[in-house]
Amino acid sequence: MKNMTKRIVLTLCVALVSFAASAQDENPFIGVWDLDRDGSDFGSSPVPKNMIRTYADAADGAFMYLLVTMNEDGSIGGSSATYKYDNQENTIASLNPDAQATISYRKVNDKTVEYIVRVNGLTTQIGAKSITPDGSVLTIVIQNITGQVNNQVLKFHRRR
Repeated sequence: MKNMTKRIVLTLCVALVSFAASAQDENPFIGVWDLDRDGSDFGSSPVPKNMIRTYADAADGAFMYLLVTMNEDGSIGGSSATYKYDNQENTIASLNPDAQATISYRKVNDKTVEYIVRVNGLTTQIGAKSITPDGSVLTIVIQNITGQVNNQVLKFHRRR
């Protein structure tokens, strides 16, 4: 009986790993990414103490991101959205309730996507996310349209 239980658990583990691997093959962004503070340029924005990005499969060709930022003063910021690579606007859930923001994504190739952020209907940010060929580094280039914050280049390392 113990051997049968071990086989079932092992089979389930292999199935879960295979499912996660196939989702990551479809979208190499899937995973947890930690900010490289020294390798990033925040422009005129304050450099956060920490920033973590998580991308996950949301089924039916959709994906989800969760961004958590911890600032030097101890405050926490964050946002999340579920999206597809179809150029359609998707609502961004944010800790800032005053802004009605949306994001749309377009796949450029297997390792690069472009996005547009709109706040209250106006484009405020255009960006691109790309992953190195080995899948270990995520670079996000952000062009801020409003001029309130300089452009940014953020680097993240995949958490293993």
